[in-house]
Amino acid sequence: MTVPFPRSYSPIRRAVFGVLAAWLALPLASAPAWALHMPKVAELPASALQPFMQSSSQIWDAVLPLPDGRMLLEAPAWVGNTGPQLFVRDTDGQLAAWPNAAWNAPEGDAQSRFVGLGGLTRTADGHIWVLDSGVTNRKNRPVAAPKLVEIDPGTNTVFRTVPVQASALRPGSILSGIAVHGTTAYVPDSGVAGLLVIDIATATARRFLDHHPDLIASRPIVTPTGPVRDNTGRYAAVDASMIAVSPDGTWIVLQAPGQYLSRVSTSIFTDPDITPAAFEESVTQWFKTPSLGGMAIDNDGTLYWSDITTSSILSYTTGRVPRRLITDPRLQWPTTPGLDGHGHLYVSASQLNHSKAFGAPSATIAWPVTIYELTLPTTPPPG
Repeated sequence: MTVPFPRSYSPIRRAVFGVLAAWLALPLASAPAWALHMPKVAELPASALQPFMQSSSQIWDAVLPLPDGRMLLEAPAWVGNTGPQLFVRDTDGQLAAWPNAAWNAPEGDAQSRFVGLGGLTRTADGHIWVLDSGVTNRKNRPVAAPKLVEIDPGTNTVFRTVPVQASALRPGSILSGIAVHGTTAYVPDSGVAGLLVIDIATATARRFLDHHPDLIASRPIVTPTGPVRDNTGRYAAVDASMIAVSPDGTWIVLQAPGQYLSRVSTSIFTDPDITPAAFEESVTQWFKTPSLGGMAIDNDGTLYWSDITTSSILSYTTGRVPRRLITDPRLQWPTTPGLDGHGHLYVSASQLNHSKAFGAPSATIAWPVTIYELTLPTTPPPG
């Protein structure tokens, strides 16, 4: 387990703390009590969570509904899956490798097939961006260089691939998670804490926040049965691996599975005058989240989190209002959720602590793996 770096606070940060202290001294009426703490009681009953589909062979770790009713499902190699790593579920319920079988081939040219998927996202133009980390086992060296793949879901064809420059990587780098806004991609490094900012047009990658303490796996990943350990008995350590970008592109949030949620203004990545000290101060702890298995962001900027620790789905508005939508023991290690834009959230109970993800010689998955459909509340949070 990585030990967190000791942090010294600059005069600027002390001043900020002083302002914050003054703000907190205001009458409670000026800020709702639930703005600071996640409610302990879920808003929705168990009936709001219904099984949607199941698999007896694939461990899904990300769900991405498409506007036409189809759904993309990620089944990465690093958790022990074999076969295709990216599927599409048609409106009739049939599954097929996506965008085609060739891109999901187990062998061949690494530049034209998926090697080790590490995340996917849909951009405003409707295209899908897929991160291929090139890593099939977190305990082993990469099989291939990482790349980004842009796919047009309208034609089911690859639009382009963007190789990730080796200069932005470190020995032990494992890229995981992707967010894209305009011509910029944001990709965390879950093997050696850092953030890659990639200019898609030029395929230029720059590395920021290297070894930043808020991106490091300094806390254990906790499930309802306790901390997760690898095959050596040590706490499983994964640095920042989850990321989302705001609809207007002005900020990102990112998190290691066992860390707290951090928020960063994207303007710092293009500011030529920013100092190293300012970079250090640019990362804001946005919420003291539990251990997370994934996150998604809605068109209004609301974040949805899969809570590993309490088997819950949580949300967090741009106004910093947290909501515990549902808690259900069926949600065993829920992973990256997907929103259909019509009031439903889909999430896989992936059971990653029972997979080969953390070095176990064999999986102890309780098949089938189930993707659930959650009907989201239509009312404001309880006051």
